[in-house]
Amino acid sequence: MTPRHPERGSASRASRRGDDLPFYRRRSVAVAACRGVRRGLALALLSAGLGSASATWLAPAAAEARARALLPRLSLEEKIGQVTMAHMFRFTEGGRSAPLSGTAAQTFGTLKPGSVLNGGGDTPQPNTPRGWADFLSALDAVGRQSGPQNIPAVFGTDAVHGVNNVPAATLFPHNIGLGAAFSPALTREVAQATARDLRALNAAWTFAPVADVGRDPRWGRFYETFGEAPWLVADHVAAAVEGLQGEGVAATLKHFAGYGLAPLGLDRGNAELSARTLHETVLPPFQAGIRAGALSVMANSGSVNGVPAHASRSLLTEVLRGQLGFSGLLVSDWNDIDRLVGTYRTHADLVQATAASVNAGLDVYMVPNTVEAYAAALKEAVTTGLVSPARLDEATVRVLTFKARLGLLDGPLAGSGSVGDHRALAEKAAAASFTLLENPRGVLPLKAGRVLVTGPAQDSAAIQLGGWSVNWQGVGRGNVKDVPRVSTLAVALKASAPAGITVSALPEHKRPGLLAAAKQADTVVVALGEPPAAEWEANNPGLSLPAEQLALLRDLIGTGKPVVAVLMVGRPIVFPPELHAELAGLVMAYLPGTEGGAALANALYGRAGFPGRLPFTWPDTAAQAGLSADRPPEGAGKAPQPLYPLGHGLDYTTSAAREVTAAAGPGSVTLSAELINSGERAGTVTFVVRAALPASGALQAVARPVAALQAALKAGETRRVAVTIPNERLHTWVGDAFGAVRPELRPGTYAFTVDDSRAELTLP
Repeated sequence: MTPRHPERGSASRASRRGDDLPFYRRRSVAVAACRGVRRGLALALLSAGLGSASATWLAPAAAEARARALLPRLSLEEKIGQVTMAHMFRFTEGGRSAPLSGTAAQTFGTLKPGSVLNGGGDTPQPNTPRGWADFLSALDAVGRQSGPQNIPAVFGTDAVHGVNNVPAATLFPHNIGLGAAFSPALTREVAQATARDLRALNAAWTFAPVADVGRDPRWGRFYETFGEAPWLVADHVAAAVEGLQGEGVAATLKHFAGYGLAPLGLDRGNAELSARTLHETVLPPFQAGIRAGALSVMANSGSVNGVPAHASRSLLTEVLRGQLGFSGLLVSDWNDIDRLVGTYRTHADLVQATAASVNAGLDVYMVPNTVEAYAAALKEAVTTGLVSPARLDEATVRVLTFKARLGLLDGPLAGSGSVGDHRALAEKAAAASFTLLENPRGVLPLKAGRVLVTGPAQDSAAIQLGGWSVNWQGVGRGNVKDVPRVSTLAVALKASAPAGITVSALPEHKRPGLLAAAKQADTVVVALGEPPAAEWEANNPGLSLPAEQLALLRDLIGTGKPVVAVLMVGRPIVFPPELHAELAGLVMAYLPGTEGGAALANALYGRAGFPGRLPFTWPDTAAQAGLSADRPPEGAGKAPQPLYPLGHGLDYTTSAAREVTAAAGPGSVTLSAELINSGERAGTVTFVVRAALPASGALQAVARPVAALQAALKAGETRRVAVTIPNERLHTWVGDAFGAVRPELRPGTYAFTVDDSRAELTLP
């Protein structure tokens, strides 16, 4: 979803959403709430309601039966309310970050919303775990008092790298860093921790994970993806869904579909997709998330082949429900039905836009502020026959089924109001992501002497955490002024320096003194990064750092001292060639989260290695943006070569793969290889498995990434590691340029490569 920053006191405010999760059955509670619910009552309701997430969820059939039993008791207006999502500020004092209003029950009774959300940086007061738990408990009680049939609203939020609206919470690396770890198990662990924190706040629905593939690094949401390779992304998406829903929080797969493939790297652009690209590149992560049981899906805010996704029945019904078999709740992104009229100008008015979206398959409209206008438009669409009563009933049943599965029809959540201390997990996740790109002179690990650390990211929580951190656009950019507790690089390097190393830290803006100190240092570590941002504000057409940072780097290199650059960015950055060539070290730290500094210090000092590998192709120039590992051969001349390929990464040890074998099994191929740590230090060995497919009559990747092999090995250790590759990862979508396509496992020879080793297998 797209949260907009609300204007204080204004009727127009922004909110962010969350992902689907599995629901839990709860025992019934009697809710007697009166106007102006007080904390004591809220706490009593909490203690009586939904408990731990270890309970068994209500089965889908039983949940739907409860929903259908409720449906006849609802009026037309109440059904419309159930499919409407309102902003939490409609229920707070002054329509801003504040406690629940004394008129909240009256407002709820008027709007009858089936769901409520907050935007990034839109919070209750106090913005503490206890404050959130009390607020959401009280809001739930208001819904049970004032909603139809005492049905509460379900609350959704964007918890995309931890419970990122709460300054006291631990924030994990953004998804692009988790993708670099090549460990779905780690992604699952992070999702579990996030879900436990959400439930502690009395929230059970998050608008996550992002299932878009990151194909164009200029795009402002690139860092929210797990990388560029569809099947590798799919593994992380499935793991995130399992982690969230296994702890009682509904996950949301977003943004269906094609959101990340707009030209020029523009957010919310028009993606021109062939049927082959849709099936081979865009859909695999969504398919994986649906198979993992995701309870909800969010629609793409952009358009596909000239049709806004929110109005595309082909996409939202025929593909999502017909081909992928999704049976859960489909929610809009922020205000996107209104955009059909005002932004895309594809529909004449809100009634026409509403009818188009609902008939396309949308169940819930995230209409944060203009709930009344949408309710009126949908009512007119139904009463005039533009939307059938049966279609409205279908959407309403899905909303009620969603709530029944979560247990909300039985009683409220019983959150503790206390988030967990996940700093150890955050440091583990950051450490697993760091990718060493260059170390030509062996300057790393830092061994002895005087180290000078500088740069705008050396001690910046804002840069280190990136967008979607406390506020929508990041720390310091929104309603919330709090700066969360963060372990930064400069502090960690100084605090944990081993014997023989002296560390000093200086700000970059005092240039004469800084350069004088650099000339006296043995090594300079400069931490660079993009200013925090989200969505379109994070678009970076030139894949560049701010000019002042490049000037800083140029000045430091000019001292003649070895310069190690640490990048805290959410995408590949194109350096001027003359600067890149002079670097003594280049470390990709991504957006490493709360504990990034401590983890980086350990890696730079050699107490840990660099296990991360690039989850995307790093272009040599901005003109190569969109270059990917599965790009097929085409045209004349030499194929463009990236600066670093997918899977690239160095370490303090060396590794290799050999003796690759491939064997066909029922519906899959088992591939194994000996992974070798040939160096003198322990390390994590990771290799991407690539497959070359038989000719199909259409362009295909020279080597399609289909899996990864990974093992933590001692110095000199060799271990055989295997992975199962489902046959669908080897399918070719066959068909003519403008015709239908179909998946085929083509007969012939399949060549699998791991590092420099290769195995061939004839299928079927």
